[in-house]
Amino acid sequence: MKHDYFAQAKVTVRRQIAVPKKVQERMGGLRVGDYLLFCEEGGKIYVEKGVLVPERR
Repeated sequence: MKHDYFAQAKVTVRRQIAVPKKVQERMGGLRVGDYLLFCEEGGKIYVEKGVLVPERR
């Protein structure tokens, strides 16, 4: 299966990445303090902008 990738990021020695400008633009822009959420579905990792809100009990 071939994918049409549009960006890449390199992992640093501290296991961090910089979010490429193309990705930031497709996410509607990112600012200092924004959160990125990660989820796994069907063996793939997805990233979206947002904030996790703890469930109330």
